Amino acid sequence: MSFARPPEYFFDRSLGKASAGRLRDKGWTVHLIADFYRDDAADVADEEWIAEGCSRGWLLLTKDKKIRYRANELSALESGHLFCLASGNLALDEMAQRFVAAEQAMIRASRRHAVGFWHVHDQGRITKMWP
Repeated sequence: MSFARPPEYFFDRSLGKASAGRLRDKGWTVHLIADFYRDDAADVADEEWIAEGCSRGWLLLTKDKKIRYRANELSALESGHLFCLASGNLALDEMAQRFVAAEQAMIRASRRHAVGFWHVHDQGRITKMWP
């Protein structure tokens, strides 16, 4: 995946709308799952929103670490990149800060690899968890 312009991001509902706003304030283009599915996608399977984001070429953001253990979700990710906070117990500002710090690493990873599930750690560090 190559970005001639800055990437766009698709936000899982687990991250909340307020943390998306913090990234938008930093100039990021963030699409909320609620913008595409009724009821904040409460009845939408993970593989559906993952496939939607991948089909649009967006980088996917979540804090749901269990996705990497589910065959259906990983199958939907076959053409994209999902970046998951390594720690799901963070305040909104901390979540946004972790993604901002890791932005360049996420872009590099998405350019170098055809697909991937990544953990986002503090200080901009990411680790590939799948495949």
